[in-house]
Amino acid sequence: MMDIRDIQFLQAVAETGSITRAAERLGCVQSNVTTRLKKLEERLGQKLVARMDGRMVPTAAGSLALDYGARIVSLSTEAEARLKASAQDWPPLRLGTMETTAAVRLPPVLKRIRDTLSPLRLTLKSGTSGELMAGLRRGAFDLIFVAEDVVDDRFASAPLWSERLVEVVPRGAPPESAAIVFREGCCYRERCREVLGDLPMLELGTLDGIIGCVAAGLGRTLLPEAAVERWRALGEIETRAIAGPQVRTMAVWHGASPSLRSIEAVVALAAG
Repeated sequence: MMDIRDIQFLQAVAETGSITRAAERLGCVQSNVTTRLKKLEERLGQKLVARMDGRMVPTAAGSLALDYGARIVSLSTEAEARLKASAQDWPPLRLGTMETTAAVRLPPVLKRIRDTLSPLRLTLKSGTSGELMAGLRRGAFDLIFVAEDVVDDRFASAPLWSERLVEVVPRGAPPESAAIVFREGCCYRERCREVLGDLPMLELGTLDGIIGCVAAGLGRTLLPEAAVERWRALGEIETRAIAGPQVRTMAVWHGASPSLRSIEAVVALAAG
């Protein structure tokens, strides 16, 4: 595999037309240039430069290597510049969030991030609280928004929002005897078991899918009131109050994360 130094040696020879002048440009002795090129040619199985009319010129294979090499150098330079800039401003941040949080709570937070932390490079992925917590443990996320029930005390955390759960049922029609839930690992799924009893479960991956199935009369579910208000207002579903404490959403992160500056800024914007 060519590395950046291989490319620089080949470029110097092609541009100067001479091993001697290439060595002067690179600040090394001629034998270093000759040895480096020979090893690269042996590794690639191709002659990369040849002498013509007293000059060292690239062969067809050498021209191809130089073309790829120029792109490699350009990408390397761009990556270095962007990483240095992000270190000076806001380190990149990988955020994981529950589906219901992404649908209701996150949009205004993302707008505040855009308005106040515009250089921040943010990637976002949704999942169940259990999946997100597992992802944080293995280093797939820098920051997650999850239900309080799954928080691991080994991580730093801060409270964000308290959600009042409601039973969601079809409007004007009795639901079938099924609980419509997110994947295993969702805290609302566990509350469904506690409140609705041992009903057959219909498992879906999105909030829209769950609401659609409830509206179609296929079953009922438990969800945060704020997450279903739009569908209730449109008359597609009804909600019923249930007994029990509110569910709190927490921000959770590694206390020693390299992205700590960005994490603290995003948590402050979310909590505010």
